[in-house]
Amino acid sequence: MNPTQPPRAQAAPYRPKKAALNWIDYLVIAATVATFATVVAVNNPHAPRAQTRSTVIPASELPVQTGQLFDSPGLTKAKIGLAMSRPWG
Repeated sequence: MNPTQPPRAQAAPYRPKKAALNWIDYLVIAATVATFATVVAVNNPHAPRAQTRSTVIPASELPVQTGQLFDSPGLTKAKIGLAMSRPWG
């Protein structure tokens, strides 16, 4: 080798490129697509089950809703005491 000449650059060995995605990545992508498709299918407003019309129940057929009224003040005090964690005191 001649000391006046610079050393020759050696060629880098050829390394094939690694795959950008492996099989786990493809499984995750497939699961994501399947989940998205399921959500879209369930929430589709144009699905046949969404086209059914519900019947409106007239107010006269609805059950009467009444509140619980206690006749005895002792029962009212007991209920308040239980709610405050002080039974019968």
